[in-house]
Amino acid sequence: MKWSAQAPANIALIKYMGKTDHQANAPSNASLSYTLNNLQSFVTLELIDAAQDQWQPLAQPDCQPITLDQKAQQRFLNHFQFLKQHFNYSGVFLVQSANNFPANCGLASSASSFAALTRAAVLALTELTNSSLPDEITQAELSQQGSGSSCRSFFQPWALWEQTTVNTIELPYNDLIHQVIVTHDQQKAVSSSQAHRLVATSELFVNRPQRAAKRLTTLINCLHEQQWEQAYKIIWQEFWDMHALFETAAEPFGYMNAQSLAALNYLRQHWQQQHDGPLITMDAGPNIHLLYRSEQSQLATSIKQQLEGQHYHVL
Repeated sequence: MKWSAQAPANIALIKYMGKTDHQANAPSNASLSYTLNNLQSFVTLELIDAAQDQWQPLAQPDCQPITLDQKAQQRFLNHFQFLKQHFNYSGVFLVQSANNFPANCGLASSASSFAALTRAAVLALTELTNSSLPDEITQAELSQQGSGSSCRSFFQPWALWEQTTVNTIELPYNDLIHQVIVTHDQQKAVSSSQAHRLVATSELFVNRPQRAAKRLTTLINCLHEQQWEQAYKIIWQEFWDMHALFETAAEPFGYMNAQSLAALNYLRQHWQQQHDGPLITMDAGPNIHLLYRSEQSQLATSIKQQLEGQHYHVL
């Protein structure tokens, strides 16, 4: 018997960085994200005759092969074990997964892969235990136990994750165009989970929840009022705030590289000259996410061509 599911990544414009409870992945502040349906993870579950659950990469058309080290595999399987316990089922499974984008490099592959695992597990375990399918909010809350940001991937296109709740939030701009400037596609030296712990040692973290809360309120108002340029400025400040936490931790670390900084400089100059452009943000990684309004398709093509002419890889 086999069960399959998929889930998208999401990009936070007000960031989730820092936790009040690491075991439960409870965030220090609320976050706002946009769901990225062009970046998908796929998970297949199959009952097997074995002593314990096993993970393997999934062969999936148009997907890149995933390589997970032993620690990452165990984290994935630990979440699956949590889901089996939740549904009171003890069977053994082969767990296979794949992405259509690079993993573990700051493109939110944990969010999409844990959401896909949760969706597949819920399908399998409700069928095997003859129980009812939980709603999306409940599935998101279950997924959060494995990867905090994965709870946002259950909602379209905007998700608001507060300390105890996550759900869709109605905002304009429901069909944004998404691009990623990939400046490094190898595994990060410092995982997002490690980053969540390390940022708490920065002196800048003391007032971080208050700064994020203020930006969240202002950004939601700007989006409601379709003040695109002001939204760009808030989002720009927000991701730099997060990266400043990394660089000012007790043991400083960072993700940006020379290519990241050069691309950001190009994009900033574009905004300064045109007073328009894409929303720009970065996660805990070196790669840059761009979001364009639907009528900016020609601009998206132009910026992609300009960057590829400078030897960047743009998804």
